[in-house]
Amino acid sequence: MKHDFTMMRSVYRHAELDRVLNPKSIAIVGASPKVGSFGNRVLGNLAGFDGDIYLVNSKYAQLGERRCFPSIASLPVVPDCVAVTVPRESAEDIVREAAYVGAGGVILYASGYAETQLPARIEQQQRLCDIARESGLKILGPNCLGIVNYLRRARISFSEYPAPREMRGISVGIASQSGALSQSLAQAIECGSSVSHAFSAGNQADVDVADLVAYLADEPACQAIACAFEGMTHPQRLLEAAQIAWRNGKPLLVNKIATGTLGAAAAISHTGCLAGSDMAYRAAFERGGAIVIEEFEGLMEAAS
Repeated sequence: MKHDFTMMRSVYRHAELDRVLNPKSIAIVGASPKVGSFGNRVLGNLAGFDGDIYLVNSKYAQLGERRCFPSIASLPVVPDCVAVTVPRESAEDIVREAAYVGAGGVILYASGYAETQLPARIEQQQRLCDIARESGLKILGPNCLGIVNYLRRARISFSEYPAPREMRGISVGIASQSGALSQSLAQAIECGSSVSHAFSAGNQADVDVADLVAYLADEPACQAIACAFEGMTHPQRLLEAAQIAWRNGKPLLVNKIATGTLGAAAAISHTGCLAGSDMAYRAAFERGGAIVIEEFEGLMEAAS
């Protein structure tokens, strides 16, 4: 059976993704007092967030000074963004509940899906894709490190992205499949670069790197886009996103990793993605007005 995680469609635009990428409220499902747990790390990284944070875990009535709710449905508001920090075995039910209540989107950190190449795990990821298609819920991940919206001081990640700070001059938005590469690019903040957003898509069951590029292309606070990616099921969507950036007068700089045979194999094990023909992608980038950066290390410098 052929699985098509991101169906043939136009890219999601800014308004469609704004609730999950620019949230006013965030629910952390799997919130925990355990130091080092994903739920605990995400909450810590949201220190300074200028919106509302809700903790969800039926095991607790209170975590520190915050009330803890038993379910997403029991929250006093419908959250814009749901950070799903539970293991893969429990994640699908949480995603369905988020869709049922009308949340803006979910960020799914759990791994062990299509990147394993195991048929049952591929099927699990396909079910997430089906939920997104049927409900309109936007899903980032699975196998996603998270995102950062520096405008809202929202580090919705269990990993240590650079802390928010004042933005100056040209602000670069980052769109990457790999969370590790997204985080690495965001480290340019430590060298004085201004970063508006640092996004990662993971396995791209729903929202893919082209959607993230299109969002940044329409985002006024972002003046240039740095994109690192491995491959896509429907690469024409990245061309569509590149053309949006071109029409908006916004430079899109792209570094494609996994260009060789070994790299393509690594891409499958990393985000469950076929890397595709390097020459074909280059031709598409040229058509779309994107600038190809040969070395990953030069991507942020060129964008800045």
